[in-house]
Amino acid sequence: MGWPPAIIYKRARDRYLTALDRADQADFGPLAELIARSVLENLQRLVVPSIAGPARLVPLQSLAGPDISYPALRQAATRGRLDAEIGSDGTWRASKRAVDTYLAGRHRREPKP
Repeated sequence: MGWPPAIIYKRARDRYLTALDRADQADFGPLAELIARSVLENLQRLVVPSIAGPARLVPLQSLAGPDISYPALRQAATRGRLDAEIGSDGTWRASKRAVDTYLAGRHRREPKP
């Protein structure tokens, strides 16, 4: 029907099961909210970056991935190490290219033996 995926991750399993139980008792609010938040999160993480292109500004949350977390990106932006800007709504935005440049130039710590 054209809807983006609603991926429920393991960390939300307890909330999901509780919401399902409540939906079985005709209280659909928690399940609807969980699914809506999942769809929005997946739009930001999966869809927005792929259609935006490497130079277009997107929310930092959309650019987080296995190489770097959203809190680490936000911290780098706050410290001026990542070429990003904060919007009037308080949302940090950067481009995929800026994140790639940041990742290529950052110092990586060696794991302790």
